[in-house]
Amino acid sequence: MDNIDLVAHAKINLTLDVLAKREDGYHEVEMIMQTIDLHDRILFTKIDTGIEIVSNHPEIPTDKSNLIYKAAELLFKDFKLEGGLRVNLDKRIPVAAGLAGGSSNAAATLVAINRLWDLRLTSEQLAKIGGRLGADIPFCIKGGTQLATGIGTDLKKLTKCPQLYLILVNPPLLVSTAKVYGSLNLEQADKHPSTDEVIRALEEQDRGFIIENLSNLLESVTLKIHPEVAELKNKVAKLSNKALMSGSGPTILGFVSAIEEAESIKSKLEKELPREYRVVVTKTIDQGIVEI
Repeated sequence: MDNIDLVAHAKINLTLDVLAKREDGYHEVEMIMQTIDLHDRILFTKIDTGIEIVSNHPEIPTDKSNLIYKAAELLFKDFKLEGGLRVNLDKRIPVAAGLAGGSSNAAATLVAINRLWDLRLTSEQLAKIGGRLGADIPFCIKGGTQLATGIGTDLKKLTKCPQLYLILVNPPLLVSTAKVYGSLNLEQADKHPSTDEVIRALEEQDRGFIIENLSNLLESVTLKIHPEVAELKNKVAKLSNKALMSGSGPTILGFVSAIEEAESIKSKLEKELPREYRVVVTKTIDQGIVEI
């Protein structure tokens, strides 16, 4: 096999709770992570030498700072692999949007090299390697609906989420995850997510309860730092059943019951919002990295 074509999906959090700050500077988290259908498509090809990245997105770095490069370099060094890799990235997931786009690309890179070089690593082994590069990468390898604890790398598979439709609105704004976590005061934090209750609702396939109890502890921090994100959330909340910020932001998610409703809201938002805002209709899925 000389090449492989993979789909790398974005992720959202159904709940995101921060429990404590650790001595190493990381935070202990508890969150329900969920794969969505929005994805990048990536073609990986064996070449004679080096790591080359080509992308359709002008803001994507193609040097060693890219997580794709770091993931490839890690496996090449760990397993003393011969040859090189060319990566053609068709970027569709918004950049720096709280959707784990970079992490899903790194996850796909690990999966691709594992198959192209026939390393025969299990998903557990790949996830452990991915955790050395970023906390979201293990989840992106496994996908579906998972409870993430520790710094986000300890995963427990949960009951498959009943299909949820959502409108994803990404404003042209960069949010610093480090600043959001640095500004979080756990003693003054808002009400914590009801993670255990949402897990029970997943087991009972109670779509209404899940949507009603979607929650993100970081949301209040980001909304205070960026009032325009708060304004966007209010706008989406008026049109949907529930609005929620993804990760540390700035993307806002609007959850609805049917795809037709999502498409209707998308049309309204595209008319009301500036052209720079990206509006996407998507849905929850039960997959991670998928070969085309």
